[in-house]
Amino acid sequence: MINHTFFDYLFIRGCIFFLHAIGPLSTAYTTVLVFRAIVASSWPTLSLVNLWCGAETAFFLFFLWYRTHLQREAVHPPPRSRQERRALFEKVKGEIRNPELFLSGWFRGAKVEEIGKEELKGWLDWAFWDGRAGPDDEEEMEELVKDVEDLVGKQFPDGKGPAKSLRLTLDPIEMEWRSLLWYGCMMIVDTITHVRMLRYGMRYHGSFATTWKVFPPRPLAAVTSTKQSEATSLSYWTRPHTSKTRLPILFIHGIGVGAYPYVEFFHELDIALHDQPHGAKDDDGQVGIMILEILQTSSRLTPAILTSTEFLKQITTILDANSYDRFTLVSHSYGSVLSTHMLTSPSLASRIASTLLIDPVTILLHMPDVAYNFTIRKPKSANEWQLWYFASKDPGVAHTLGRHFFWSENVLWRDHIMGMVDEGMKITVSLASRDLIVDTKAVGAYLMENEVPDPVVVEDVAKGEHMELEVKGHDRGGQAWKTRPWLGKGLEVLWWDDLDHAQVFDDEGKRAKLVEVLVVYSKG
Repeated sequence: MINHTFFDYLFIRGCIFFLHAIGPLSTAYTTVLVFRAIVASSWPTLSLVNLWCGAETAFFLFFLWYRTHLQREAVHPPPRSRQERRALFEKVKGEIRNPELFLSGWFRGAKVEEIGKEELKGWLDWAFWDGRAGPDDEEEMEELVKDVEDLVGKQFPDGKGPAKSLRLTLDPIEMEWRSLLWYGCMMIVDTITHVRMLRYGMRYHGSFATTWKVFPPRPLAAVTSTKQSEATSLSYWTRPHTSKTRLPILFIHGIGVGAYPYVEFFHELDIALHDQPHGAKDDDGQVGIMILEILQTSSRLTPAILTSTEFLKQITTILDANSYDRFTLVSHSYGSVLSTHMLTSPSLASRIASTLLIDPVTILLHMPDVAYNFTIRKPKSANEWQLWYFASKDPGVAHTLGRHFFWSENVLWRDHIMGMVDEGMKITVSLASRDLIVDTKAVGAYLMENEVPDPVVVEDVAKGEHMELEVKGHDRGGQAWKTRPWLGKGLEVLWWDDLDHAQVFDDEGKRAKLVEVLVVYSKG
């Protein structure tokens, strides 16, 4: 993420204005050319400008159709039984402190009195039925409404009311168009990433879907794949694992431009893992590193992201083929969603010896702040504009979140984390103090002190209107867990003062600490 300087603000707004204007301006220019040609019965001279504007016009018109195409109904996970819905409701009830503030947060900061009973039912339908409640569920729905009324101590008025709920997989998907120029830049970034990864000794294992069903084209992916991926819809980079005593590492990246921002981190990790002073023996072999590609969140046009069930099936196939019987799991940002699927899968969780979650979004996911700040918040500062245009409104990201982000599949509860720790898993969570997506102070307090926060919509001069998680009766500025030394045991937090989301990868010194964690974890 960029910083809050005035220069950064002007730069990012200028970039967004330019990239956003290419499609409409090209369409207007091409329309004028065509109109003049029809009137004059003579086509204009072909030039690079005319050809480019024509191509941008065609792509802009395609994008208008594509935006409508992506609004199709989500492919939902299997429906829960009534008993499973009740268990989930009771779980959520046990993980909130102030029911009124919790409900207000999911209704975009509205007062409970503004929430109509029909709108509440719509939200409950999304939260517990994934939007598929039918006439046969009416009795159960009324029962849940009564339970919520008992929790908040108020009855909801009939009708929809003025309040509007957040329902990620049911609400219309909001996205902003992209230009051919933008996707051309992404092709260059992808090419640079391939060159750097190959230079550092990584091997690419692609698949037909991740090479040929992707826009923009991936020329190097087609010619540098040393081996076909064992999974039909997942590709990955790897450094083969040959060590007899240490564990390999699996990394899952976040939303952005794929592996590009992490390349130096991978290189530094590779060097550290094979630096003899860290304890490796000469004949021990190399520690494997695998970097999974998630192209749906990498500023590309792709088929839809895999369902959780299919993802687990395909990643298991890859892990088996590479003999990752025991390994360390690392993820960043949205990658924590896929990590959560693995950590909550009994067959895969038993193979994970240790976990490093960097800027995770799945802890406290039952709270509305991540959904609100990522999809609803109006951008004001430079980093918020960067997040808004280049992440939230990217078509692939918007579709992934708007039609494939099922909160109950993605949430990582504290008791599950502690259960894994009790069974011997070592877990480190890296949190940045200025994270503009996740309220990291609340996440840290939840993990380390079992403090349950309340969501509140606040507005200030610097950030504008946004949602925070408030930990009542707790000095959030002086929490002891922030300064505890890292020991490599149990559940621990790495706290980074004055860093924003993803900025830990921009600082060599901070990256070195993450590398240290993984070197220790690789020893089992």
